[in-house]
Amino acid sequence: MDEQVLLWINQGCAHPLLDELFWWVSQRTWFSAPLSIALLCYSIFRFRWHGMLFFFLLAVTVIVSNSFGDVLKNIFSEPRPCQIIFEQLRGPNNAILGPCGYSMNGMPSNHAINFCAAATFVAFTTSWRVWKVYLFFITVLVCLSRIYLGKHYPSQVLVGSGIGGAVGWLCAVIVRAIFPKLRY
Repeated sequence: MDEQVLLWINQGCAHPLLDELFWWVSQRTWFSAPLSIALLCYSIFRFRWHGMLFFFLLAVTVIVSNSFGDVLKNIFSEPRPCQIIFEQLRGPNNAILGPCGYSMNGMPSNHAINFCAAATFVAFTTSWRVWKVYLFFITVLVCLSRIYLGKHYPSQVLVGSGIGGAVGWLCAVIVRAIFPKLRY
């Protein structure tokens, strides 16, 4: 069923605008880095030194979640769909796809882990309603992009989302315990 849902999203929902959108939100250089810079600038502008501390703690949360995801990838050693069913996948703008790498590193999706951890951390440590909604929306787009592009099965993204949410929540609890008077 995992493969059927993946192929339905990859082929049944195909559209050139979605190709561009999902490719863009999956890029760390062209999407994640500018988003991080915007969040850093906002937190510094609004809270000065405390904003830098918040961003540092958010970065630590993402690093922890990414490292945990890498450990789990080594334990599970599960293939990505673009490694085993690449001939069935539709590439962006109907490009022909080849196998995407040789190492078994599909479970869980680190994109899903990192974005869910960041969004959960922001949700539990700040009162920034706009950023909470914005990051939740972006997280959903990133998670869908991993399936739409054939990079991960839906189950791999779902597991990554759950792990990321748990790591983000745990880091938020730890930060609240260490810095009880720190409010954003």
